[in-house]
Amino acid sequence: MITFSILIVDDEKTIREGLRALLGAEGYDVETATNGEEGLALFKEHEYALVLSDIMMPKMTGLDMLKEIKQYNPDTSVVLFTGFSTIDNVVEAIKSGAAEYLQKPINNDELLAMVKRIYNRHELKINNDMLRQQMLRTKFVQIIGKSVGIKKVKKEIKQVSKSDIPVLITGETGTGKELVARSIHDQGPRRDQPFVAINCASIPSDLLESELFGHERGAFSGAVVRKYGLFEVANKGTILLDEIGEMSMELQPKILRAIESKQFRRLGAQKEISSDFRVISSTHRNLLTQVDKGRFREDLFYRLSPFIIDVPALRRRKSDIPILVDYFSVRKGRHDPKNEVENDFINALQNYNWPGNIRELQNTLERVFLIAGDKSPSLEHLPPEIQDITSQIGGSSDATERQTLEEVERDYIMKVYRELGGNKTHVAKALGISLRSLYNKLEKYEIQN
Repeated sequence: MITFSILIVDDEKTIREGLRALLGAEGYDVETATNGEEGLALFKEHEYALVLSDIMMPKMTGLDMLKEIKQYNPDTSVVLFTGFSTIDNVVEAIKSGAAEYLQKPINNDELLAMVKRIYNRHELKINNDMLRQQMLRTKFVQIIGKSVGIKKVKKEIKQVSKSDIPVLITGETGTGKELVARSIHDQGPRRDQPFVAINCASIPSDLLESELFGHERGAFSGAVVRKYGLFEVANKGTILLDEIGEMSMELQPKILRAIESKQFRRLGAQKEISSDFRVISSTHRNLLTQVDKGRFREDLFYRLSPFIIDVPALRRRKSDIPILVDYFSVRKGRHDPKNEVENDFINALQNYNWPGNIRELQNTLERVFLIAGDKSPSLEHLPPEIQDITSQIGGSSDATERQTLEEVERDYIMKVYRELGGNKTHVAKALGISLRSLYNKLEKYEIQN
């Protein structure tokens, strides 16, 4: 909702009240002042979008007030009117930054048309400012993979995208939680509206509040201009609170109130702003554990988590690694169907545990492409820790890297499958199981030719 308030300054009560009634009937938020000094004091307190003022007034003229207002906030539109029009007044008003100039007696239709023009310019500027902030955070996304875990995530995205229910996305760092959030937005009815994301872990708590709610000019040291908060930027769209588990306990109740009421105040402001946003949050932490430890509010957790999507770690969806390698190769312009990636290269990637998940895989492939140059990626281009497959398969004392029994079984079946050239009869015999059991395991583990 675009904020557009009007201040009328005139020493004649009949004009003040008449204009207040006229503009109020059109739905504008209108206040009045009896002279320039009073009007300037009100402006500094509320910072109106439009000021309509007489020129000739006691204590402070409209021209003097105009100059003060423009120094305080150059974006404010000021319209001056008087019953004593001279060319000098017009020239000085325009030079001082007046948006329009009207002569008394004021024509109501002319005034309404002029205010509408100024409102449209004001709305366009705010939308452009918001769009610039949105574009800094917007990027094209695509969820890649055909594993059981990713199919489940895609199904849940489709289920929840059509509603406005808050969604909590969980998963390890680097699994692509922001991509899931963006996909929910892109598949829903808000797809043509802003999608904004903020990482709550990367911004100090005091600055995070300003980023989310915005601030008025002069709200604190260094606040030299008004800033629109992301809750306001996300109006009609979606806001992603990434790593919500890192938010301070002091800020959490303010976030809870904003999410529940869809209303908030910019820092340093008196009036509340309404914004129609959908909230999605994400975290790599177990928030219920954080609640038990007193580090996260229970009421905020339940407000954020009526629908939870858990994004699987890459080590739980290793069948997607060849697809991901192909995807990142295409993005780098290296895809050549005649130049296939070596099996040993893919095997090494699938045997590694990927503690950094998709992000680590992408960074690793960037390094591989750089070292390989024009050559096809091979085992020798991988970092030593990935080349040393034996150390990865052999297990680790770290429980987060230890393979499950299913993972060991899947890796062994894949090894035998490759060694025997994909001959299922021979593979089943080598494994000591029936051909039917082999087909079931191939389907279970998504092992394909």
